[in-house]
Amino acid sequence: MENEARRRVQVLSSHNVEELRAFLKEKANEPAPQPASYTIGGIVRAVFPELRELRKRGYTLNMLVRIFEENGMRITATALSGYMKKLNREAEGASAIEVRKARTPPSASGSQSGRHLAMKPDVPL
Repeated sequence: MENEARRRVQVLSSHNVEELRAFLKEKANEPAPQPASYTIGGIVRAVFPELRELRKRGYTLNMLVRIFEENGMRITATALSGYMKKLNREAEGASAIEVRKARTPPSASGSQSGRHLAMKPDVPL
């Protein structure tokens, strides 16, 4: 019976729509709520502009890892590098797939890598 009550169609008035619209406009003017907890990837994303600036000023990945450790967060240089590469691509507006496609031109026969064999017809088509 409880499920049936939830499945009934709600009929609402235009007044309800206007109230919701006004409420949403209020929310749009407020700052976004901050999450109660972060993953390490979320932290890297949140401080990415600062990390990027430090890298431009000559900080190495290991130096940045030490900064994280000094602040009670554990991350490896490899993980930090991966996050930063991904965030750099996003900042430049290119997805990881677009970047990979641009880097690796397709082979004409498919057999250039040495691992794959391409079937070629005996008779020219």
